[in-house]
Amino acid sequence: MDDNKILTLANGDRLRLQKHCILMFEVDDLQYASPATISRCGMVYVDPKNLGYHPFYSRWLLGKKKYEALHDNFKELYAKYFPFVIDRIYEGTTPDSDEIMAPLEFICPRTNVNLIQQLTILIDAILPDEIEQAP
Repeated sequence: MDDNKILTLANGDRLRLQKHCILMFEVDDLQYASPATISRCGMVYVDPKNLGYHPFYSRWLLGKKKYEALHDNFKELYAKYFPFVIDRIYEGTTPDSDEIMAPLEFICPRTNVNLIQQLTILIDAILPDEIEQAP
């Protein structure tokens, strides 16, 4: 995209964007980006190790707050199991021994946030839409 908000596609077609249009791209790396592209973009880099999966899980857990017992149980299970399971999967460490094993291998690469997201989707699929409250 040039300074006049004209996007040139790989096949040579040119698209003029309106003033109210904004494009946002999320990329894994900038290996194939040209210096011209990089110089025109505002970039925010967030290292996944700095952000982690905790904010995602915390946000999901807020949706369960109206069911107090469920919310408390999920919070307790998270604190008890998640950090240890994630460390075992990605780092190969276990909390009960000093032994370091090989990290688990994935067929398709996954981030720790993706694993937590998949778990929350599975839990949401299992739970009924409305949980009956005890009187």
